[in-house]
Formats: sequence, C-alpha cells, structure tokens
Amino acid sequence: MKKSIFVAAGVFCAVILHTHALCLAVDQDSTFSKSEVIVAGADTVRLATDLYLPKGAGPFPCILLRTPYNKNGSKGDAEKFVNQGYAVVVQDCRGTGKSKGRFYAFRYEREDGLATVDWIRTQSWSNGRIGGWGGSYVGYTQWIIADKLNAIAAALTTADMYDGLYPSGLFSLALAANWGLIMNHPKIKPEKLMASYRTLPLSLADDSTGAANAFFDDWLRHPHNDDYWQAQAFRRPVATPAFSIAGWYDIFLEAQIKDFVALGKRRHPNSRLIIGPFAHGQIAIPTDYGDAGKMGRLYDLARSFLAQTIKDPVEAPVYADSLMNKPFAYFIIHANKWVLSKQWPPEQSKPVRYYLGPSSTLSTNKPTKAEKATYVYDPQNPYPSLGGTFLGIGVGPAWQNSNVERTDQVVFESDTLSAPLTLLGPLQAELYVASDAASTDFFACLQDVQPDGKIVNIQEGGQQVQGGKKIRRIRFSLWAAGYQLAVGHKLRVVICSSLFPRYNRNLNNGEPIFSAARSRIATQTVSWGPKHPSHLILPIIP
Repeated sequence: MKKSIFVAAGVFCAVILHTHALCLAVDQDSTFSKSEVIVAGADTVRLATDLYLPKGAGPFPCILLRTPYNKNGSKGDAEKFVNQGYAVVVQDCRGTGKSKGRFYAFRYEREDGLATVDWIRTQSWSNGRIGGWGGSYVGYTQWIIADKLNAIAAALTTADMYDGLYPSGLFSLALAANWGLIMNHPKIKPEKLMASYRTLPLSLADDSTGAANAFFDDWLRHPHNDDYWQAQAFRRPVATPAFSIAGWYDIFLEAQIKDFVALGKRRHPNSRLIIGPFAHGQIAIPTDYGDAGKMGRLYDLARSFLAQTIKDPVEAPVYADSLMNKPFAYFIIHANKWVLSKQWPPEQSKPVRYYLGPSSTLSTNKPTKAEKATYVYDPQNPYPSLGGTFLGIGVGPAWQNSNVERTDQVVFESDTLSAPLTLLGPLQAELYVASDAASTDFFACLQDVQPDGKIVNIQEGGQQVQGGKKIRRIRFSLWAAGYQLAVGHKLRVVICSSLFPRYNRNLNNGEPIFSAARSRIATQTVSWGPKHPSHLILPIIP
C-alpha cells in the first residue's frame, strides 16, 4: 500500500515538473490528495503552492486562493471545496509564507496571479475553468485578475487600493499602520504601533517601529490617485461573474460599491453585491442582528454562486435563497431585515435634505436666518475616532459619549422621532465652511441618539479643504448606510476637523503628508442660512 502511494506521488511529481512546477510533497486523504508544489511567478520567482485534487478521473474546475497570510491558514476552505469536486490551488503571495522574492503590497499580484492562472490551465487535471475565493487581501488578488477568471467570490475587499487607503483623498492612518506596518514587522509591540500614529513626519512611522517599510513610505509619497495606484488597480467594465460581500462598517465599503458599479453595462446578469452588518475586525459593541445578519449564510451563497458559474455553469441559475433574486441585497441594521434592489443607489430610497438650523437643530426645514459657529482645531489634540471603518479591535458601532464635552466640534440634533427612520444608500454632506489654515479637514459624523442618552455612530466622512477666510461650499461622502432609527431616537450630526487615528491628522500647514512635521492651530467656521444652506443628503425609505 505504501509503495503504491509513493509510486503515484512520483508520477504526479513528474507531471508537475513537466509543466514548470516543482512537486515538494504529497499527502493522501480518503477523499482527496494534497501536494505542495512550486509555481513560477511572472519573473520566475518561486511561489509556494498547495494543490488539492479530488479523487476521480477529472479534469476539474479550479478554485484559486492567493494569500499573504500563509497558505496553511486556508486549509479549511480548501478542504471544503475539494470535497465538493473542485481542484483547489492555494498560494503564498510573493515574499510571504514559503514563497520567494520580496513582499511589496499589491505590486506583483496581477503578474503573479496571471502566471498562476496560465499554469493552472495547462494542467491535465484542469478543465480550464477557474474561480476566485477569499476576502480582504485575498479578495484583492481576485479582482486584480478578474478579466482572466471565470468567476470571483470576494468579501470585504476592493479592486482599487487607493480608495481603500485614501477615501475621499484622506489618508486612512489606522488601516495603513495596523496592516502595512504589521505586515512588514509582525512582532511589533502594540504600544510602538500606537505611538507611530503620532510620529512626525509620518514617513518616520515605520522607522519608529523598528523596521523600514518601502510600500508604507510610497503610500505617503502618492496622496493622489496617480499612475502608482492605477498600476495596482482593476476597476473597469468586465463580464466576469462577481459575487461581492461588503459590510456597512467595513474599511472597503465605499470602494467595494464603486468596484461593483464600475462593472457597468458589461456586468454579468448573475453578479451580486450583498452588504451586511459586517466590519473588518472586532466590533466595539457586541450586537446580535439575528440569523439574517450572519456571514455564514453569505459564504454558503457564494459557494452556490461558484457552483453555478464554474462547476456546473447555467445561463440563468435559480437559487434557493431569496437574497439572490436581485443584483443588490442590503441588510438594514436594527430592522434586522434584507432589502433587495435592482440598482445603486437603491430605488426604494429617496434623497432628503436635513439642514443645519438655529439652536443646533437638524431638520428638513430650510433655515431662514444666517448663522455661524466657530471652533478651534489643534492637531496636537485631535478629535478621536471611536469605532467606525478602520482595521483592528473596537471597530464598527461604538459609543460616542466620551466626545460629548469636547469643544472642537459643532453639533446638531433632530427632534425626537415619532416614527422609525430608515436610511438606505449613499450619505452626503454639503457644508459651507472657512478656515484660517493653509489647508485643513472637515468631517461630518452621523449618529444615533438613543432615549437613554447613549450615542452610537452610523457613518462618517470628510474632505480636505484649502484654507482662507472666504466661505466656500464643500460636498463630500459620508459613505453609505443601511440603518433604522427607532421611535424615541434622535438623528445627530457632529462637524469636526479630525477623526484620529482612523484618519491622519491634517497639520493645517499645507505641507505634503510625507514630510509635514510642523502643526498649527486653526480656527474653523461652519455657516448656515438662506445663502449658505449647510445640510446632509440622506437616503430615506418612505
């Protein structure tokens, strides 16, 4: 018995060697075999790869996972797919795990991914059909080669990392540091990581942790969506079927919606975008959204999607789960139900203007009197972000009450709600502002005030503004929400000039983020009234 296994392993290795990969080891299971092979990347770099093959004659459709987090961590997913009749290829990205070369975030994933796809399609066990699987960075490795795959199933990720790291042009400091610096220096102590947030200039943040980081520095050198980012992005019309799972509190929410919309008229009719009550880390406030809001259900749908697009492809699949009946499905937080739609923005919601008004009110009534409020923004004492869409512990919904007494903000509240208020779709702010700084930031934070006085964040957004005492109109995204405020609650908006460390501090001096080392205090002004109707645009389901 052992002899036959070794003979079979030798034959298999010979086949692999003939197709430009090196077989290192073969494991046998009652239902599948697992082999570790080396696949040549785009420039012949050696990419460590686990190959799972079902028992049987084949050829098989293939599931591809490319990961920087060690291929051993994908064993569970791989075994589930191989037992469903797929070949599965799990690969360490360049410079990670057992793969050779130097890891540089996002730079080599298209070339190495394409080389791997080409290798798969030359194998005797492959029927040529390949689907992608995975979330976060693993999801990105699917999007970047989406035009060469037969389907993708990507969760909590994006095809364009500029929008991930610079949403609305603002640097996502906590994401960049908590992921980028740790990837380069996994043994960094938490206190050093948190101290790096305040390092000036920010280009020394990596050095302060004890390890230089080339791609972190390059992120800072490229604050605009230039050729550096475009070379690492894949946001274009493509007919590849795509199953995309997003989260209302996920770091990639805004970018992921753009990815799906960008598929345009070429979008495959079976493609789906599902947005649930998810974040990219440990939620600050433990919340039970019921069985309807569990990620496991969506993973099952993703597997069903792949089965009907690459394993047993059909033109118009019929799914058992109602969430698949339309291209878009949205979970309404606190209503704990799903809403389906044909488009983004959802056809069920209508944009409603909520105006900043007298006595710190927020209502649908246009103000009739010109008013303004000022506050002082000090980058050395930045307004703290609590929860929200960053990466780490304490993300998502979080209590905001510890910020109530701060003076570096302007606050407006609605009347107590006499009926539920349901938000579904993109959120926007249009503000009339001024500053005595050369360059500064303004943020709007939408919040839910509960009857007991507790305040929880719904969503936030901001924009960099060139200074000057002249009042100027700014319009920016507060991302998107699927959220219901109950009777007795109030809608609240906070205007401030930092959300730290979710976003990097604007030092108010107009210097490049890479080299800025001096900060100054700024006086900020928010105006409202007939000539300056500052307001929010909220997507309300009537």
